[in-house]
Amino acid sequence: MSVAPISGKQMKRLQTLWGLFCRHRMETALAANSKDCSSRLSWVDGKDREARLGWVAGTIGRQIGSFRELTAAEAATAIEAVQKLLPPELLRRKRPSRRTAHLYGTAGRKSAHNSTEVRMADAETWRLLDGLLGKLGWTRERLDAFLRSSKSPVRSHAIRTLAEANRVIWVLKSLSRRAEALTGSPASMSTAAPVALAPAPRVEIGAR
Repeated sequence: MSVAPISGKQMKRLQTLWGLFCRHRMETALAANSKDCSSRLSWVDGKDREARLGWVAGTIGRQIGSFRELTAAEAATAIEAVQKLLPPELLRRKRPSRRTAHLYGTAGRKSAHNSTEVRMADAETWRLLDGLLGKLGWTRERLDAFLRSSKSPVRSHAIRTLAEANRVIWVLKSLSRRAEALTGSPASMSTAAPVALAPAPRVEIGAR
C-alpha cells in the first residue's frame, strides 16, 4: 500500500508557518531581552535549514533531508504542532485597512517616489512573502541569495520597508505567473538551479 506524499498545499502551509514561527520567536526574544538585561532568550534563525529540518524531525520521530520526504500524514502532524506554538492572531488573516491596501498597491512604484511616508514591512507583509515563496518552492535562503544577486529588485539587497517588499512581491508574482504559463500547473521552481552566491548576512527586520 503506497503512502501519500506531502501535497503542494501542505508544503506551502508548512513553509509559511515556519517563517511565522521564527519571526514570532525572534520578536518575543528581543522584547524580553530589552526589558531584562539578564535575560538571554534565543530565537530560531528562519534561514537555518538544519534547525528547520531538525525541528520537524523531532516532531514526526524520524530524520529527513527535505520537506519533500514527508508523507501527507507527517506533514499534517508538523503543521498542527507548529500552529500550537503560534498565537491565534497570527493564524488569522486580517483584511488590511483601506490605507494599508493602498500602500500595498503603490509603495515602491515610481509614482509614489514623492511621498515622504516610509512604511516598514510588517508581519502581514511577510506572510504574503512567505506564501509566494511557498508557491514557488523557494526557501528563505534562496530569497536571500536572490536579493544579493545582480538581479535583485531592491538596491539595499534586503527587505526592510514596504516599498522594498512590494518590489520583491511583484517580481515573485511575475515568476509565479511565468512558471504557471510554462507548465500549465501551479508554480513550483524548487528544482531550478539556485543562484551561486555566498550566504547572505542575517537581516533583522525593523518594527513598524
